[in-house]
Amino acid sequence: MVYRFRFALIIVLFFFKGNELNSQITLDDFSIVVIGNNTGANKMNEQTLKGYFKGKYNKWTNNKTVIVALASSRHPKVELYSDLLYNKSFYAVKKYWYSLVFQGRNDPPYFFSTDQEIIEFVKLNPGAIAIVEKNSAIPENLKIQLNE
Repeated sequence: MVYRFRFALIIVLFFFKGNELNSQITLDDFSIVVIGNNTGANKMNEQTLKGYFKGKYNKWTNNKTVIVALASSRHPKVELYSDLLYNKSFYAVKKYWYSLVFQGRNDPPYFFSTDQEIIEFVKLNPGAIAIVEKNSAIPENLKIQLNE
């Protein structure tokens, strides 16, 4: 009986892994908020946002340097955040960034163990961007709205 259940679960996961519905999951589907400090952007679409997180852009429209803040391996939501932004595991994200830094294309991101540490870092660093869980401790002036 257990084997039938596992087999059925594998079939269901295989089906939905390649299904279009899985690729349409967005940051809005989770209680996640994008935060940034003095980025020159109050709204942005998800594709552009991911471009900033992936190092595609080094400067904001206001000419501030992009500073990426990410969850560290000790953060409770690290795999969720990594999957949402990069569609990769945390260790694959680190490898991705090592490659960009080694090539001289970007400065390395900063890694933090808690959302509170991330929020404090973004508050203190103009040009910083991150994602965190929605809560009341996030100042409104740091929130970046996502366009549809």
